[in-house]
Amino acid sequence: MRKDMSKIIVERPRLGRAWASEKRPGRLRAVEDDDGEPLRASRGGHTPTRTKPLKTKSLNENLAPLRRYLGKQVGRPWNKVFSEISEHLKPTSTVQQHVRDHVDDFVASNTRMKAGKVVTTGKWGGERALEEDYRRYYVHPRTGLLRENPHYRSWSARLRARRAAIAAERDSRMRVIDAKTQLHKLKDDVWWEVKLGRASKTEPDVVLAAGLSDLTPDELYDRHGVRAIAKRVLNKAEKKRLGLV
Repeated sequence: MRKDMSKIIVERPRLGRAWASEKRPGRLRAVEDDDGEPLRASRGGHTPTRTKPLKTKSLNENLAPLRRYLGKQVGRPWNKVFSEISEHLKPTSTVQQHVRDHVDDFVASNTRMKAGKVVTTGKWGGERALEEDYRRYYVHPRTGLLRENPHYRSWSARLRARRAAIAAERDSRMRVIDAKTQLHKLKDDVWWEVKLGRASKTEPDVVLAAGLSDLTPDELYDRHGVRAIAKRVLNKAEKKRLGLV
């Protein structure tokens, strides 16, 4: 592992030539109002001076080098890999400990076998199956080797899958006809035509009042600020025409 891994991960590169003139101590440009008078007066009427150079590096979260390093260690004993990481990342350094903390974001090292399957424990506790763990790598509890999680999906892929699941669940129980008309398959497993109106504090939602759904109005109608003002059961001909059978 590179000795300067903590700097690569945590420090951004210098800000470039645009800041070159700002590195040297010197006079600061005066800030004036529309009349040419200074907005900030210094002691003795002198223009304030800068005695220390500006910092041209800032903290970063560039974790790609750490990911690449871990990817190259797959198949090796985790104890050796972690020893190499610890050799150059000391817990006594705040910055280097920050990098060590990120190792747990990529590697599920607290694992055990349960009913013939690998289960992991998250950073904040709670046991879960390996296929439910979000981390890309894990330590096999029997061999102690670093392995790649075959069920790993990136955050964006998990988000897309979650959105697709929500859309599929919604499409299985509702259709939108127009701004004021929706079709719903409710708790009684029957398709209803539902007319929508503006939400009211005094007038009830006829679907919820009838106990036909346990969802909130926002979830049920996939909209905010509306309620069901009328409902009726669709007949067989209508369901066939709408492709609901």
